[in-house]
Amino acid sequence: MTIKIKNKVKFSPTATKPVSKQVMATVSRYIKAGGKVVSPTLFLDDVPALMTDAQLSKRLKSAKSAVSTDASGIAKENAIVKKQQGIMDNTDDYLNKTNGYKTKKGAYDSITKQISDAETKLKKTKKAADKKKLQTIIDKMKKAQKAAFTDLKKLTSSKGYQEQLKKQSTARRTANKAKNKISSLKTKKLTDKAKLKALKKEYNARKAEARHKLQVANKAKIDDKIAKRKELPLMGQTALYRADLMKSTVFFLGEVQPTETDANETTSIGVDKSDPRAGKSTRTTKELSGTYWLQGKNYAAVSKQFAALQKLQRLDTEFVIRGFSHWNHVKMASISKTVSGVPKDTGLELSITFDYVKQANILYEKKKKKTKSKGAVKSSKKNGTDKGKYKSHTVKSGDTYWDLAKKYHTTVAELTKLNGSRFKTMFPGKKLKIPK
Repeated sequence: MTIKIKNKVKFSPTATKPVSKQVMATVSRYIKAGGKVVSPTLFLDDVPALMTDAQLSKRLKSAKSAVSTDASGIAKENAIVKKQQGIMDNTDDYLNKTNGYKTKKGAYDSITKQISDAETKLKKTKKAADKKKLQTIIDKMKKAQKAAFTDLKKLTSSKGYQEQLKKQSTARRTANKAKNKISSLKTKKLTDKAKLKALKKEYNARKAEARHKLQVANKAKIDDKIAKRKELPLMGQTALYRADLMKSTVFFLGEVQPTETDANETTSIGVDKSDPRAGKSTRTTKELSGTYWLQGKNYAAVSKQFAALQKLQRLDTEFVIRGFSHWNHVKMASISKTVSGVPKDTGLELSITFDYVKQANILYEKKKKKTKSKGAVKSSKKNGTDKGKYKSHTVKSGDTYWDLAKKYHTTVAELTKLNGSRFKTMFPGKKLKIPK
C-alpha cells in the first residue's frame, strides 16, 4: 500500500530510502490529530498543526498579506463611495431646481430601496416557491423603478438636466458596486483574520517550544562547562551567563575581594515633643562589586571576551552569577579594565559592579463597592459638606501634629479627632483633614 501526500511525496512500507525528519514530523502530527478520517492533503492545506515549519511560515506571511490587502481594498472602495456620494449630492442640488423633482425623486428612491431589501431577502430564502414569489415581486418593482426614472427624465428634458441625471445615475451605480465590494471584502477579511489567528497561534506555540528546547539544551551545556571548570581549581571559578539561557556562553571570572552591599531607606516619623520614631525600612539597592580576572589562551582571546561582556552590558542583559554571591537576576551597572600590577598576556583585570534585579510585587487597593443603604446616603451627604469645612494637607517628612496645629491655627486634639492617632497617620504622603 502507498499513501500519497501533497507534492506527490510517497511513503511505502517496503521503501528502503530514509525519510527526512521534516516529513516524519508532518506524518507524526497527522497521526496525533486523530478523530476524523480526512485526506492528508486536506489536512496539510487547512490545519496549521499539520504544516511543516516552512509551510507554516509561508502561509503566515500570505495570511498577513491577505488581511492587509482586504483592509486596503475596503479603504479604497470607501473612498469611491464617498466620492460618488459627493457627485450625487451635487446633482441633487442642481436637479432640485425643477418643480416636482423632489416628489418624483422620493418615489424613485423609495422603490429602489424596496428592491434592495427584497433582493437581500431573496438571497436568504431557501424554498423554491418563496424564491419564485419574491422574484416576481422584484420584477414588478423594477418596472415601477423604470417608470419612475422615465418620469424623472420627462421632468428634466433639457440637455443640462439630462446630463446631470445621467451623471447621478452613473454615480449611484458606481457607489452601489463599491458598497457590494466592501461587503464582500469585509466578509473575506473576517475569514482571513480567523485563518491568520490560527496560524499565529501555531507559529507562536512552535516558537515557544523551540525556545524552551534551546533553553534546556543551553542549561545542560552551561552546567557541563561549570562542572568541567571545577576540575581546574587554579582558574577563575565565578560563572556568569545569560539569565534567559538563549546562549550557552559562560564567562569564568576570578574574584578578588568581592563586596556585597545591601542598602535600605528608613522613613522618619515625627512625634510631638519627643524624638522621632523610625518607620518601615525599605530595600533600595543591592549590589555586588569587586575586582575580577578574565583568563584566556592569549591577550587577543581575553580582549574578545571583554568586548563580548561590554556588548551584553550595553544591551542591558540580565545575568545569573555563581561565585561569592549566588544571584539569579543581576545586571552589570559598570565594567572597566585596569592594571594594578604587571600586565599579563593571558589575563585581564576588570572592575565590575552588579546590581541585583527583582520584579516588584505591587499590591493595588481594591475599590469598595457602593451601597444604596440609607447609611451610605447619609455618609455621602456628610462627605459633601466636608469640602466646605476642611482643607487638605499632605504629610511631609518631619511633620508633627504640634507644628501643623500652630501652622493652621488649630489644636492637636482637633487634628487627632479628625484624622486619628498620630502613630497611624503621620506618614509621608498621607493626606490629613485640616479645619478651615
